[in-house]
Order: sequence, then structure tokens, then C-alpha cells
Amino acid sequence: MLHVISGVINDVDVESKVALQKTKQKELICQLKSQLEDLEKYAYETGNADLPQSMILERQNIIINHIKEKLNFNVDDLCKLPVDDLRWQVDYAISQIVSPLKMKEQLVSQLKTQIADLERFINYLQGEVSTETLACTCACPVHTSGSAGSTSYAKKSFNRKTEEENRTKTLNTVKKVVALLHMFLVSQLGCGSERVRRNFKKKSVHNWRDLRTRLDIAVEHVIETIAETERHPEDDDIANENDYASDSDSMSHCNARVTTAVRKHLATSIRDLIQHGLMSDARSSSVVPFVGCFPQRNSSTYNLMHAWELILKYYEIKNGHRYNSSPAQKLSQSFNLDLAGGRVVSSKQSLLTTIGNIIASHSPYKRSSDSHFKAFICASLNANKLVVWLRLILQCQYLLENHYTSWSYVVKTGFQDAFHTLDRLTNYRFDLPVDLAVRQFQNIKDAF
Repeated sequence: MLHVISGVINDVDVESKVALQKTKQKELICQLKSQLEDLEKYAYETGNADLPQSMILERQNIIINHIKEKLNFNVDDLCKLPVDDLRWQVDYAISQIVSPLKMKEQLVSQLKTQIADLERFINYLQGEVSTETLACTCACPVHTSGSAGSTSYAKKSFNRKTEEENRTKTLNTVKKVVALLHMFLVSQLGCGSERVRRNFKKKSVHNWRDLRTRLDIAVEHVIETIAETERHPEDDDIANENDYASDSDSMSHCNARVTTAVRKHLATSIRDLIQHGLMSDARSSSVVPFVGCFPQRNSSTYNLMHAWELILKYYEIKNGHRYNSSPAQKLSQSFNLDLAGGRVVSSKQSLLTTIGNIIASHSPYKRSSDSHFKAFICASLNANKLVVWLRLILQCQYLLENHYTSWSYVVKTGFQDAFHTLDRLTNYRFDLPVDLAVRQFQNIKDAF
């Protein structure tokens, strides 16, 4: 009994000694840290060392907090987020500040162009004023034998009257143009009606968010349709036999509802989001200042560009036709050969090949741009490269500078949040019909 009690007492003593030792170690560590800070401060004050580490961290925290306040950058659970999400959050916060400045710079440049055009127009009006006089060409004695003094006086008075009338007309025209230009400057640079500018901004943001919400709904609808298809696989075979059976191809194990969800909802929502602010020439502007000040109804409709046309532009500037026309590619397509030689085909090469295949299959039948674009989305999902291929196209600097306005969704956000949403589809395998829009024509051609 005494032996057990003594053993318990010894364990308690050991634990108390260990706790005391840990306490002494912590105190010693704190003391060493304090001495190290004092030593760094002394070395810094004497000029023998750089700024102490504690002061550097303190100043860095001040700078980071100040930047977060200026950028309005509030991220909860900062330590739990991955590095890519943190970078995206920082880029998005910076773009919210930089984009309005770029837009104002573009507006100032446009106004300078209009002012220069106005000066040329004024010079044109001033040069149009003619000082020529109208001489009488009749042969009557009154005009042929009249005194030279009276004729000279009449010419001078007529010239003076004509010059005054022309000067008055020119001045009135210039006043009207300046007034219109002033109204345009007031409305665009912040001096106009605050309510009008606020409503316009609200409407623009609402349209952007509406398109973005439609994409979220479309992706969710596709995922729900896939889940429902997996729960009822027996319905898929019936739908496939009725809708997708072909004389030349084996039956595709693709669900009709998934295909409809992708082509009707997902493809159209991606198309609308890509086409937000997409122009055939985003740098064009009016060269006639007094006409450019008036709101032109539906003027942008003549300059719109389809999303498939943007893909064709990328195909053109990347020399896709030359790549697909090479003998190696022709041989590979004709005999379905793998000529890569064990090398991994890059995403850019597979993208150019897919675009070329869609052009070759759809263009002979005069299919619309929507049909081409839907086929591209289906092919991208089948290859599990939708996000990768769209990123290659929408991050092309030439396309951004020449075909997107500064207020477009692609320029303002970089399409990054849409990429995050579309990335949810990479977890699923698709087998969608790419030739759905031309399959009937191909069957008719094969029949004859």
C-alpha cells in the first residue's frame, strides 16, 4: 500500500516538475525574443543593421490593411481559401477600381477626337464663305456705260452684306454645335442629372447580373438533368432510339434531355455572356461631332458580333486554316491516325482542330452561327475542355482590344467567375452529338 502511494506521489512530482520546466522554457523564450528585439533595435539605431523584423512586419501589416480599405477588400476565412481564389479576389477588387479609370480615359480620348473633328468642321465652314461678287452680264446701256464709281460702290456694299450674312450663319452654326457638345460633356463627365446617370448604371449592372444568373441556372439545370438521367437510365435508351439513331453511325449513348439542356440553355447563356459588349470593331466612333452628340436609336445593332464570329476570328489570327490544311493533319483526319508520336497534343492544337472540323461539317449546309456555336459547346464538353478552350479565346489580347468595349463583361471580370461556374461541369463525362444540326442533311446525302 505504501509502495503504491509513493508511486503516485512520484508521478505527481514528475508532472509538476515537467510543467514547471515548460513554464521556465516559455519565460526563457520570451526573454530571448525581447533581448533579440532590443539587440536588433540597437543595431539599427547604430547603423550596423537593417530595420528590425518586428518593425518590418508592423509596417507591412499597416500597408496591407490600408490597401484592403482602399480596395474594399473583405475576405472572410482568409487562411482557409486556396491561393488561386485569393488571387482572383485581389484581381477582381483591383479591376473594380481600374476599369472606371480606363473607361474615363477612353471617354476623354473620344471627346478629344470629337473636338478635333469640330475644329475641322469650323474651318470647313469658314473656308466655304465665298467673297466672290455677282457681276451683271447684261449688255444694256445703263450697265455698259455707267460710271465706274457707282459700280465700285455697289460691289463693295454687296460684298459687305454677303460677308455679314455668311458670318452670322457661321456663328450661329458654331454656337449650336458648341451647345450640343457642352450638353454631351455635362451628361458624360458627371455634371448632369445624378438620377439619370444612376438609373443608367443600375440598368447596365442589372443586365450584366441577369446574364450571369442565367448561366448559373443553366449549369444547375444541366447537372440536375444528368443526375435525373443516372437515376432513370431506362428512359435514356428509349429517347436515344427515337431521337439519335442514325443509319451510318452506331447508337450514341447520349440522353436527349441532357442534349436539350446543353444546346438550348447552357450554350445560349454562354453565348449571351460572351456577346455582352462584343462589337465587330470596338474602336470605331463617330467622326461627325454634332451628329455623335445625339442618341442614335439602335446604332449598336449594326455593329454587333456573334460569339461564333469571335471564335472564327481567333481561328483566323492563330492560322487555324493553315494548321488544319497541313499534310499531316489531312492524313490524320482522313485515316483517323495518331500522328503525335506519343507527344501530348496541346489545348491550342485541339481547339484549332475542333473549330476546323465544325466549319467543315456545318458550312457546306449553310448552318447558322447559333448552330456552329452550339456544336462547339458540345464538342468542348465531350473533350472536357470547355473552360480551357474558352479561356484561350477570351484571354486573347487582340480580341480584347479590337472587339470588346471597356464596359463589357469579359473586360470587366475577365470571365473568371463564369469559368468557376463552368468548371463544375468538368466532373461529368459527356457524349453529345456535335453534328445534330446537319445530321439529317448528311443522311440524305448518304442515301443518294
